[in-house]
Amino acid sequence: MLGYRKSAALTLIALPLLLGACSSSSGRTEEDTDRSGANWIVVSEGNATPSPSETMGTASPTPSTTLPALPTGTATPTAAPDPSCTPRRQTTMINGVGVVPSSTSAVVTWYHPGGSDIVDYRITAISQDLRVGAQEEVGWTRSAPEVCGEVSATVSGLSAGTPYVFSVDVVKTRKGMDGTYTTTVARSGVVSTT
Repeated sequence: MLGYRKSAALTLIALPLLLGACSSSSGRTEEDTDRSGANWIVVSEGNATPSPSETMGTASPTPSTTLPALPTGTATPTAAPDPSCTPRRQTTMINGVGVVPSSTSAVVTWYHPGGSDIVDYRITAISQDLRVGAQEEVGWTRSAPEVCGEVSATVSGLSAGTPYVFSVDVVKTRKGMDGTYTTTVARSGVVSTT
């Protein structure tokens, strides 16, 4: 309540001072309050930009050039890409794995677009049955498909009645560089073995 009284007292003191300052001319002359623009400083007068206009006339001809002769000989035809090997459109979500589980293994299916830069695929199952201590590790199953399209690999060493997430990584060569790199290209939802 004390803060409110101080605030009210300051308002009663400050308000008449502010109102008085606004109403008095405080020594200003009529020239100071002239807002007509006569006393403004003009740096540079300009003109309006003219509208564009069309110019009529004849275009000058361009000099003719002679194209170099084409090399003689026959061109070597290149094989057309197999239409079944066209890469699918990239999406921001990692999906596209089909899983058919059994009691201790699962058949994992994904799309292989083909390409000379693909070394192989590595497939694993990640247990979703979290336990205290060391977690179950399934390891990696390698697959190097030769034909493009839907391909499958069998992941074994699974535990019966356990939920897993299956992940497919592609191993590719680096263009213009040595070595390879790995990227996850497909992942399943949670799938339980039988």
